[in-house]
Amino acid sequence: MLPLQFTTSRTARYLCLGEPGPAIAHVWVCLHGHGQPLAELAAHLQHLDTPERLLLLPEALSRYEQPQDANADGIIDEAPRTDAAWFAAETLLPDLTDLAAYLDALTSQVLTACPPNTPVTVLGYGHGAAAACRWLAGNGRAYNRLILVAPVFPPEIDRRATLVALPEHPVLVVSTTTDTYSPEAAGEGLMQDLLEVGLSAQQRLVDATGPLPLAALAGV
Repeated sequence: MLPLQFTTSRTARYLCLGEPGPAIAHVWVCLHGHGQPLAELAAHLQHLDTPERLLLLPEALSRYEQPQDANADGIIDEAPRTDAAWFAAETLLPDLTDLAAYLDALTSQVLTACPPNTPVTVLGYGHGAAAACRWLAGNGRAYNRLILVAPVFPPEIDRRATLVALPEHPVLVVSTTTDTYSPEAAGEGLMQDLLEVGLSAQQRLVDATGPLPLAALAGV
Protein backbone atom coordinates (compact mmCIF):
# COMPACT_ATOMS: atom_id res chain seq x y z
CA MET A 1 0.00 0.00 0.00
CA LEU A 2 1.52 3.32 -1.12
CA PRO A 3 1.07 6.45 1.02
CA LEU A 4 -0.91 9.29 -0.50
CA GLN A 5 0.29 12.89 -0.50
CA PHE A 6 -1.39 15.99 0.88
CA THR A 7 0.07 19.51 0.70
CA THR A 8 -0.27 21.65 3.80
CA SER A 9 1.44 24.71 5.27
CA ARG A 10 4.36 24.31 7.67
CA THR A 11 5.81 26.53 10.37
CA ALA A 12 9.52 26.92 9.69
CA ARG A 13 12.24 28.33 11.91
CA TYR A 14 15.15 30.59 10.98
CA LEU A 15 17.81 32.84 12.43
CA CYS A 16 18.65 36.32 11.24
CA LEU A 17 22.00 37.96 11.97
CA GLY A 18 21.20 41.60 11.32
CA GLU A 19 17.94 43.45 10.78
CA PRO A 20 16.31 43.89 7.36
CA GLY A 21 16.17 47.57 6.53
CA PRO A 22 17.52 50.42 4.39
CA ALA A 23 21.08 50.07 5.77
CA ILE A 24 21.52 46.54 4.37
CA ALA A 25 23.82 46.39 1.34
CA HIS A 26 24.10 42.60 1.00
CA VAL A 27 21.97 39.60 2.00
CA TRP A 28 23.41 36.13 2.54
CA VAL A 29 21.09 33.10 2.57
CA CYS A 30 22.98 30.36 4.42
CA LEU A 31 21.81 26.72 4.36
CA HIS A 32 23.06 24.45 7.14
CA GLY A 33 24.42 20.94 6.76
CA HIS A 34 22.57 17.71 7.48
CA GLY A 35 21.68 17.62 11.18
CA GLN A 36 23.63 20.83 11.85
CA PRO A 37 21.99 23.11 14.45
CA LEU A 38 21.36 26.66 13.29
CA ALA A 39 23.17 28.05 16.31
CA GLU A 40 26.32 26.16 15.33
CA LEU A 41 26.32 27.55 11.81
CA ALA A 42 25.54 31.03 13.13
CA ALA A 43 28.53 30.86 15.48
CA HIS A 44 30.85 30.10 12.57
CA LEU A 45 29.41 32.96 10.52
CA GLN A 46 29.60 35.66 13.18
CA HIS A 47 32.75 37.16 11.66
CA LEU A 48 30.63 37.97 8.59
CA ASP A 49 27.96 39.74 10.68
CA THR A 50 28.49 43.42 9.85
CA PRO A 51 26.04 46.36 9.97
CA GLU A 52 25.61 46.39 6.19
CA ARG A 53 25.30 42.60 5.78
CA LEU A 54 22.28 40.49 6.74
CA LEU A 55 22.72 36.75 7.25
CA LEU A 56 19.55 34.68 6.85
CA LEU A 57 19.78 31.11 8.20
CA PRO A 58 16.68 29.01 7.40
CA GLU A 59 16.20 25.68 9.13
CA ALA A 60 15.25 22.67 7.00
CA LEU A 61 11.66 21.48 7.30
CA SER A 62 12.37 17.85 8.22
CA ARG A 63 13.06 18.03 11.96
CA TYR A 64 13.92 15.07 14.15
CA GLU A 65 15.10 14.56 17.72
CA GLN A 66 18.57 13.18 18.34
CA PRO A 67 18.80 10.21 20.74
CA GLN A 68 20.40 11.13 24.05
CA ASP A 69 23.42 9.33 25.44
CA ALA A 70 23.55 8.39 29.09
CA ASN A 71 26.68 8.99 31.18
CA ALA A 72 28.58 6.33 33.09
CA ASP A 73 25.91 6.34 35.80
CA GLY A 74 23.13 5.81 33.30
CA ILE A 75 21.88 9.37 33.73
CA ILE A 76 20.95 11.56 30.78
CA ASP A 77 22.12 15.03 31.72
CA GLU A 78 21.73 16.86 28.40
CA ALA A 79 18.64 18.53 27.02
CA PRO A 80 17.11 16.87 23.92
CA ARG A 81 18.48 18.23 20.64
CA THR A 82 16.39 18.67 17.54
CA ASP A 83 18.18 18.52 14.20
CA ALA A 84 16.89 19.01 10.67
CA ALA A 85 17.50 17.69 7.15
CA TRP A 86 16.71 19.23 3.77
CA PHE A 87 15.53 16.03 2.11
CA ALA A 88 15.20 12.29 2.47
CA ALA A 89 15.81 9.69 -0.24
CA GLU A 90 12.29 8.30 -0.03
CA THR A 91 10.59 11.69 -0.41
CA LEU A 92 13.18 13.55 -2.47
CA LEU A 93 10.95 15.19 -5.10
CA PRO A 94 8.26 16.54 -2.74
CA ASP A 95 10.97 17.62 -0.30
CA LEU A 96 12.69 19.63 -3.04
CA THR A 97 9.39 21.21 -4.07
CA ASP A 98 8.67 22.22 -0.49
CA LEU A 99 12.24 23.48 -0.10
CA ALA A 100 11.96 25.79 -3.11
CA ALA A 101 8.60 27.23 -2.06
CA TYR A 102 9.83 27.79 1.50
CA LEU A 103 13.14 29.44 0.60
CA ASP A 104 11.55 31.58 -2.11
CA ALA A 105 8.92 32.93 0.28
CA LEU A 106 11.30 33.57 3.18
CA THR A 107 13.95 35.24 1.02
CA SER A 108 11.34 37.43 -0.69
CA GLN A 109 9.97 38.53 2.68
CA VAL A 110 13.40 39.57 3.92
CA LEU A 111 14.38 41.32 0.67
CA THR A 112 11.15 43.32 0.67
CA ALA A 113 12.41 45.19 3.73
CA CYS A 114 15.83 45.86 2.14
CA PRO A 115 16.78 48.35 -0.58
CA PRO A 116 15.75 47.38 -4.14
CA ASN A 117 18.17 45.11 -5.99
CA THR A 118 20.14 44.25 -2.85
CA PRO A 119 22.82 41.72 -3.89
CA VAL A 120 22.21 38.17 -2.67
CA THR A 121 24.83 35.53 -1.88
CA VAL A 122 23.66 31.96 -1.31
CA LEU A 123 25.87 29.75 0.89
CA GLY A 124 25.37 26.03 1.40
CA TYR A 125 27.35 23.82 3.75
CA GLY A 126 27.53 20.02 3.35
CA HIS A 127 24.10 18.77 2.23
CA GLY A 128 23.04 22.41 2.34
CA ALA A 129 25.21 22.93 -0.74
CA ALA A 130 23.15 20.38 -2.66
CA ALA A 131 19.95 21.96 -1.32
CA ALA A 132 21.13 25.40 -2.45
CA CYS A 133 21.96 24.17 -5.95
CA ARG A 134 18.61 22.41 -6.34
CA TRP A 135 16.78 25.49 -5.09
CA LEU A 136 18.52 27.83 -7.54
CA ALA A 137 18.62 25.50 -10.55
CA GLY A 138 16.13 26.80 -13.08
CA ASN A 139 14.11 28.51 -10.35
CA GLY A 140 14.40 32.12 -11.41
CA ARG A 141 15.39 33.27 -7.93
CA ALA A 142 17.69 36.27 -8.42
CA TYR A 143 21.08 35.95 -6.76
CA ASN A 144 24.61 37.17 -7.43
CA ARG A 145 26.92 34.37 -6.35
CA LEU A 146 26.93 30.90 -4.84
CA ILE A 147 29.32 29.63 -2.15
CA LEU A 148 29.51 25.87 -1.53
CA VAL A 149 31.34 24.88 1.66
CA ALA A 150 32.52 21.27 2.09
CA PRO A 151 29.76 20.36 -0.40
CA VAL A 152 28.18 16.92 -0.35
CA PHE A 153 25.63 15.78 -2.96
CA PRO A 154 23.75 12.66 -1.85
CA PRO A 155 23.51 9.95 -4.54
CA GLU A 156 19.78 10.56 -4.96
CA ILE A 157 20.48 13.97 -6.50
CA ASP A 158 21.87 14.15 -10.04
CA ARG A 159 24.67 16.64 -9.49
CA ARG A 160 25.57 17.20 -13.14
CA ALA A 161 21.94 17.81 -14.19
CA THR A 162 21.51 20.21 -11.27
CA LEU A 163 24.60 22.23 -12.15
CA VAL A 164 23.60 22.48 -15.83
CA ALA A 165 20.40 24.25 -14.74
CA LEU A 166 22.19 26.87 -12.62
CA PRO A 167 22.36 30.45 -13.92
CA GLU A 168 25.75 31.71 -15.04
CA HIS A 169 26.77 33.35 -11.77
CA PRO A 170 30.12 32.99 -9.97
CA VAL A 171 30.57 29.91 -7.77
CA LEU A 172 33.12 29.60 -4.96
CA VAL A 173 33.87 26.11 -3.62
CA VAL A 174 35.43 26.15 -0.15
CA SER A 175 37.02 22.82 0.72
CA THR A 176 39.16 21.44 3.50
CA THR A 177 42.17 19.24 2.88
CA THR A 178 41.70 17.45 6.22
CA ASP A 179 38.01 16.50 6.11
CA THR A 180 37.83 12.74 6.65
CA TYR A 181 34.05 12.57 6.94
CA SER A 182 33.43 12.55 3.21
CA PRO A 183 36.00 12.45 0.38
CA GLU A 184 33.49 14.36 -1.75
CA ALA A 185 33.91 17.37 0.52
CA ALA A 186 37.34 17.87 -1.07
CA GLY A 187 35.42 19.26 -4.04
CA GLU A 188 37.51 17.89 -6.90
CA GLY A 189 34.66 16.18 -8.76
CA LEU A 190 32.36 19.13 -8.16
CA MET A 191 34.91 21.60 -9.54
CA GLN A 192 35.32 19.50 -12.67
CA ASP A 193 31.55 19.37 -13.19
CA LEU A 194 31.16 23.12 -12.60
CA LEU A 195 33.79 24.01 -15.17
CA GLU A 196 32.55 21.47 -17.71
CA VAL A 197 29.01 22.89 -17.64
CA GLY A 198 30.43 26.36 -18.27
CA LEU A 199 30.12 28.01 -14.87
CA SER A 200 32.68 30.48 -13.54
CA ALA A 201 34.01 28.56 -10.53
CA GLN A 202 36.92 28.99 -8.14
CA GLN A 203 38.11 26.77 -5.32
CA ARG A 204 39.58 27.84 -2.00
CA LEU A 205 41.36 25.09 -0.04
CA VAL A 206 41.68 25.35 3.72
CA ASP A 207 43.93 23.27 5.94
CA ALA A 208 41.50 23.05 8.86
CA THR A 209 41.13 20.44 11.57
CA GLY A 210 37.53 21.43 12.39
CA PRO A 211 34.45 20.47 10.38
CA LEU A 212 33.73 24.01 9.16
CA PRO A 213 36.42 25.76 7.09
CA LEU A 214 34.42 28.99 7.16
CA ALA A 215 37.40 31.12 8.14
CA ALA A 216 38.21 31.06 4.44
CA LEU A 217 35.25 33.35 3.83
CA ALA A 218 36.95 36.30 5.46
CA GLY A 219 37.01 39.22 3.06
CA VAL A 220 34.44 37.83 0.60
